[in-house]
Amino acid sequence: MPPQNGFAGMTIIAWCIALVLCPTVAATSCGFRSFFEQNLQGPGIHKWEHYFSAYEQEFSRHCGSGAAPVKMIEIGIQSGGSMRMWRHCFGDALEALVGVDVNAETKAWERFGKEAGSRPNNVHVEIGSQADAAVFDQIDAKHPGGFDIVLDDGSHTADHMIASFSHAWKLLRPGGVYFIEDITKENVRALEDIVLSANHPYAGSVRAGHSIVKAMYDNPGASCCNIQPNSVQREVEYVKMYPMLLAIKKRESPLTWLNATKRG
Repeated sequence: MPPQNGFAGMTIIAWCIALVLCPTVAATSCGFRSFFEQNLQGPGIHKWEHYFSAYEQEFSRHCGSGAAPVKMIEIGIQSGGSMRMWRHCFGDALEALVGVDVNAETKAWERFGKEAGSRPNNVHVEIGSQADAAVFDQIDAKHPGGFDIVLDDGSHTADHMIASFSHAWKLLRPGGVYFIEDITKENVRALEDIVLSANHPYAGSVRAGHSIVKAMYDNPGASCCNIQPNSVQREVEYVKMYPMLLAIKKRESPLTWLNATKRG
């Protein structure tokens, strides 16, 4: 659920990067926005509307004819409306949808897995804090094999966002995407700690003080033209900034070498 203070915490640079690197798409392949616009009663969905084009760009491989199977963790499920949206739009491709919430009443949203229209009993809810590693250990034990999408729409507090990223990133399958929603002036420190500082799962294996972003373009004293990548370059395909939204994609397969060649 989006907080009401909007994008006040985004820097001018981050906003410009988002507009240049993350254009909206005109056509949809999953139907997220259409489902949202038609959701006039029942469990509510509260989203910044520009998020839907980001979902289409990042999740489209799991939609339509020949869709790749998808397992998803959604942190912060509140009224349950977005869980119904994922289940409807991913359809039969949805193998498992696991919601995480501190409110025990959200356990009721497991009933969406019994609705007609896709695989039965594929919606699950774990009650607990997104900052608790045990919650993600339990998810891993119940749903082994990893997940294709992790979406953090939880408390939106910096410490929780950082903790969740640390715990859930390792559950993300190769090719998967980790989303952090509603980056604002109150929690922008989490964005800085995850992306702009050394507080990330690779902090111990890249050069001291290097962030994910710095590590992505790091050339540790090597000259052209064959470089062994660091742990971030090996596993992270990209870090993408949308307005108030961050997406970090894990590579399909590790990058083993950075090679520069010349032709002609």
